Amino acid sequence: MRTNRIIPIILICFSSLWSLAQETWSLEKCIAYADSGNLNLQHKKADLLIAEIQYKQSKLNVLPTLNAGGTHGYNWGQSIDPFTNQFATERVRTNNLYVGSSWSIFSGLQNYYLIQQNNISHQVTEQEIEIQRRNLKIDITAAYMQIVLNHYLIEAAEKQLAYAIESENIAKDRLKGGYATHYEVLSMTSQLIKDSTTLIQAQNNKEYSLLLLKQLLNYQEEIQVEISEIEKLETIPAEINKESFSENPEYKLALSRIDLQDFQLKTAKARLLPNLSINSSIGSGYSGNSKTLVGSEFLPKPFEVQMRENFYQSAVLTLNIPIFNNGRVHSEIKIAEAELTKTMLEQEIMVQDLRNQLEKLENEITNEQLNSKALQRALQASEEQFKAATEQYNSGTINVQNYLELRSDLFKTQADYYTSLITLRFKEKMLKTLYEK
Repeated sequence: MRTNRIIPIILICFSSLWSLAQETWSLEKCIAYADSGNLNLQHKKADLLIAEIQYKQSKLNVLPTLNAGGTHGYNWGQSIDPFTNQFATERVRTNNLYVGSSWSIFSGLQNYYLIQQNNISHQVTEQEIEIQRRNLKIDITAAYMQIVLNHYLIEAAEKQLAYAIESENIAKDRLKGGYATHYEVLSMTSQLIKDSTTLIQAQNNKEYSLLLLKQLLNYQEEIQVEISEIEKLETIPAEINKESFSENPEYKLALSRIDLQDFQLKTAKARLLPNLSINSSIGSGYSGNSKTLVGSEFLPKPFEVQMRENFYQSAVLTLNIPIFNNGRVHSEIKIAEAELTKTMLEQEIMVQDLRNQLEKLENEITNEQLNSKALQRALQASEEQFKAATEQYNSGTINVQNYLELRSDLFKTQADYYTSLITLRFKEKMLKTLYEK
């Protein structure tokens, strides 16, 4: 029987000493760390870099291109020399040096619309990151508050275990004095074992909650969260504009997607317009087949002479007028118009969902406020009732079943009150995070 008392005491001491050497993390510290530690958020930030590069590239696309090159080669067999226009039957060395440029003068404003699309795409990615960061904050807050709840459930379980140890000792003393039966002692011992199991389960739940938080943070070391007194948990009223959600990131994202789809429609229509471009190049070449009489024999002209004589320039202006392309452009326009209508409807649905979610969350907060106040009064009454029941049991006025039932009711009321209060504080923080102006 001594073992039954020692093990619960060890459990209580272990749960108290575990936190002494651990680093303390506040909710704000967890959220700040996750901004750089969460892998999913970092993965999304990489999309922002890609969008930024695409935006810059679309602006560079309006500039002319400029490229230079050169060739060095040999021809065998019969061929036409590109510089002398004569047949060559021997091995001929050729060289060509050139610089070329091309520029799209007018593309039906497609380049301009593409720049605007990529700019908005960059904004869309920023807004998606903001939404993911906010959702991560909510997830971390939920995990953090669950740890706080489990902490207080452990405290309640420890208190119940202490009651169980004391009650078992009293029952044994009463048995020795002839005031209790073996059944009462066995009932107390059984309750002691149950309370020990409840404490172990509460400790396991807290460890699991810590694991979930560490996974969200992508943090491998042991951490301990900062625990405030449950009655003093911060409550800050949120200022909410129920008529407009203009500051909501989902609302901003929906508007950006409408703008993006609008420019995609304009781009599709721009494909009906003519395109005007210019291509130009300069260059020169050398051929071993280009010869001149030197004395009594024909020798290849010097390289520098041929480069000067073969120098050429070209400029080509190209106008492309779309006339018929199997109806493809018109189909693209119709699809873009349908996508724009669809995106606008999605924005209206999103606003409706935001309003419904806000009303639901406010209703849940109101109900939880009433529930927590009722449970607080019930807890006070249960504590007084259990105090009186303890005195009655010690004096033999009530039996062991009634006493244990009242003690179980006290623990359940404590757990319900803590759960309700933590749930209320989480929903208040969620309301502030989602809808505050």
